[in-house]
Amino acid sequence: MPNYTLYYFSGKGGGGKAEICRMLFVAGNQKYEDRRIEVNEWDTYKGQMPGSVLPILEIDSKVQIPQNMAIARYLAREFGYHGRNNIEQARVDYISDNFHEIHNDFIRFDYEKDPSKARELRHVYEETCRKVLPFMEDTLKMNYGGDGWFIGDKMLMCDMMCHSALENPLLHNNNLLKTFPKLESLRRRVKNQPELAEYFKRHKDIRI
Repeated sequence: MPNYTLYYFSGKGGGGKAEICRMLFVAGNQKYEDRRIEVNEWDTYKGQMPGSVLPILEIDSKVQIPQNMAIARYLAREFGYHGRNNIEQARVDYISDNFHEIHNDFIRFDYEKDPSKARELRHVYEETCRKVLPFMEDTLKMNYGGDGWFIGDKMLMCDMMCHSALENPLLHNNNLLKTFPKLESLRRRVKNQPELAEYFKRHKDIRI
């Protein structure tokens, strides 16, 4: 079994981009080192990271994979959460990418210090939500009327993305999914999965 180390920033708000990767490790019952880097350590690590970015997945102290979605897709394939064939995998990817778009736009406006730019970025984020959330609600309804998972009868990476990518936006606006009951119920199903439930209990006070 490979030795995995996941590098990302420490502290509140530091789990967002890496959280889908952590969820995949936990769901797959795979051991890994969750290496949280403090801000004052970053200059030491920056030159060692491909592209000088985080998160980074390191495998057997030899291979380094940057970019959170590339890491997530690799782990999903390794652990059986990426679909059974090319069509299912493409669907997992486009659903995951839609949630990732929401998360990225939220982070951009939430961390912007300039009030004028923040207003512009918030508008972009809200437009993304107006576009993506109805699409995802309808996509979920295509499988068992929206009362199961996005694809088939098993939780996959795209279902976990519905949870991880919307966590911070929902902390900002707890009514975000008020008109999207199927997505709201899906997030509860993900959270209550036996392989993930204990993980979320341990991390309930961490803003991810």
